[in-house]
Order: sequence, then structure tokens, then C-alpha cells
Amino acid sequence: MILLTTSHRPTRRIRSLCNDLARSIPGLKRVNRGKMSLLEIAEKTLEMGAEKFIVVDRWKGGPGRIRLFKISNGSFGEIPPRLYISGVKLRREYKMPRDIVDKTISSLFLDASETVDREVERFRLSIADFLDLPAIKSLGETLNYEACMRISGGIDSWAYISFYLLSGNVEIGPRIKISHVVWDV
Repeated sequence: MILLTTSHRPTRRIRSLCNDLARSIPGLKRVNRGKMSLLEIAEKTLEMGAEKFIVVDRWKGGPGRIRLFKISNGSFGEIPPRLYISGVKLRREYKMPRDIVDKTISSLFLDASETVDREVERFRLSIADFLDLPAIKSLGETLNYEACMRISGGIDSWAYISFYLLSGNVEIGPRIKISHVVWDV
């Protein structure tokens, strides 16, 4: 399990993104932050029996950064990469029935079949490792999964993270537009 929370004073869009991520990624547990410090978030993570947490930070009223944290040997620290977001398309913004918008995904894998440049591939593998998702290249091995997460190079951004239902290959969101990542955190 991985705890998911926001920065202090989140906007509605940040809360919606966190809800969408919690529905899309199995094992993600969304928790309201309130006035908790990072240390208190780490303690809450340990109380829940987890060793990792994610913080979605605010920038100019919307989601602007995603930081990944890991707890080990009684201390916690941010681990790379740090993601900077330039845009988000939420589940409710897709033209699809309400039951799909509210659907919680029970099994997910990272689709590694698309060829990307070396830096995006490094990012893809580090996200799969952090989220404990299998990276699968062959679609023949995906019969036991309900959805896939795709990380691809972008035309007007550095990369995109998107989620697809395997039945019908329908994008269900959220789609996160990554402007850049920072490896030295």
C-alpha cells in the first residue's frame, strides 16, 4: 500500500486528481492531509502498514508537482524522480458513462511496448518500481489485468502519463502532462 496526499490547502482540482489516481492505481490509499507535516504523514504511513507515500503539490491553483517519499530505517526521504506537471485531464472531463468515471481499477500494469527515448524509459521504470507495477511489453501477457498505465513521450511536453481500460482500449484518465522531471532531489 502507498499513501497519497496533497500539499496544504489543496484546490478542488488537486483533490479530484488524487481521487482519480486512487481509483486508477491499485494499492494507493488517499488520505486528507489537513495540517499534518511531512513527519506526521510519514508516521501515518507507518501506522497504515506502508513504507511509501506520494504528495501532490499545488502550483498556481492547480497540481504542479508530485513528490515520492520512502520510509526506511526509521527515517524518510524523497526519492527521485520529482515530477513537474504542466496540465491534467481528469476522469470527469472524458466523455464516458458515470459508472466508468467512478470505477476503481483492481489490477493494473505499466505498458512498456511503446518505444521511447532513454530518459523517458528511465522515468517509466522508476515509476513502475515505486508503484510496484509490472512493466509488460507483450499484450499477450495482459489477460489477467483490467487496465494499463502508459507513459509516453509528448509532442508539446516532456511526457504523458495516461490510464486505459483494456476492454475496448479506452482512455479513462487521468492524463497527466509532465513538463520535466528532476533526478537530483
